[in-house]
Amino acid sequence: MKLLALDTSMAACSAAILDTDRDVILARRWVAMDRGHAEALAPMIAEVLQEAELRPRDLSRIAVTAGPGTFTGVRIGLAMARGLGLALGIPVAGLDSLTAIAANVPPGRPVLVAADARKEEVYAAGFDADGTRRFGPEVMSLGEAARRLAPGSVVLGTAAGRIMALAGAADCLHPPRLDLPDAAALARRSAMLPRPDSMPQPIYLRSADATPQPLEMIEPLLRTAIAVDAAALALLHAECFDTAWSASEFAGLMIMPGTVVLMAFDGPEPLAFLMTRRAADEAEIVAIATRPGARRRGLARRLLDHQSTDLLASGIATLFLEVASSNAAARGLYESLGFRTAGLRRNYYDRGGGLREDAVVMRKDLAPR
Repeated sequence: MKLLALDTSMAACSAAILDTDRDVILARRWVAMDRGHAEALAPMIAEVLQEAELRPRDLSRIAVTAGPGTFTGVRIGLAMARGLGLALGIPVAGLDSLTAIAANVPPGRPVLVAADARKEEVYAAGFDADGTRRFGPEVMSLGEAARRLAPGSVVLGTAAGRIMALAGAADCLHPPRLDLPDAAALARRSAMLPRPDSMPQPIYLRSADATPQPLEMIEPLLRTAIAVDAAALALLHAECFDTAWSASEFAGLMIMPGTVVLMAFDGPEPLAFLMTRRAADEAEIVAIATRPGARRRGLARRLLDHQSTDLLASGIATLFLEVASSNAAARGLYESLGFRTAGLRRNYYDRGGGLREDAVVMRKDLAPR
């Protein structure tokens, strides 16, 4: 079995591929970062797949840390893992981030993992010398975590130094380079789990973190699509258009030079996408779609603003699109986003039954003329 493991739950981003039949890590990436996980994760996955000489369809399972951790970081990892699992039709296993950290050290000594949760509290979990979990994950005070520290323990996590100082634990060890989850250790630990029969859910230990926000208040996550997103893009496209593009059609478009697809997610669920293609100093919108239940949240504007900034930075001065002349709602949206009518293409769209429809060409100048 080839298992892809991902972590974005804390101040690092990592991905690894494990060959479970040989117990060999085929490829691994780990980068410390406080922000930017959404932008870093997809390229990192592509890198480990290339190094392992695998294609996405060669994978048999995905594993991901489900929290506790930063609210946005947990959502980024789960969104990617669940999206890949749905696109590839393979199971996705979730593991709490404290168990993932404990997996950084081999069995032999008790382990306490304590990650800073602010407000003089920690996310904590304790493990026996054989790796059996004794308690956690749970939120507790620094003092309580220090009282639960077993003699001779290995102490891990971003609050490990403070715990050891409070406990006066001279017989304990703290290897600081192992304080954050590592996808390589996560992969090996997750390979021992039974096959999951449902998608993993985020683990938020504080009630404030766990309280669902109204849909319109949730800040969507944006990331660039990769090849395995083709199936999810096809499903989203089918919700929005009468003539849907298949996953293979999306995959073919995505490998064309200059093509970029930006997706918006609410947690693991794709909400919208924008596909653009560049040529010389111009670019065109190939497709833009927002699923019906997520409209009127400004997603199209966010996608367009984000991509326009990237296009302008790469030397693109003008952005074009085509829209059916009868689609007044879409034309109104594009006008609100700064597009203006630039021309007309007669009988551009084939509506079947011998009927055709004109396309209105619209343009937006990304830089002042």
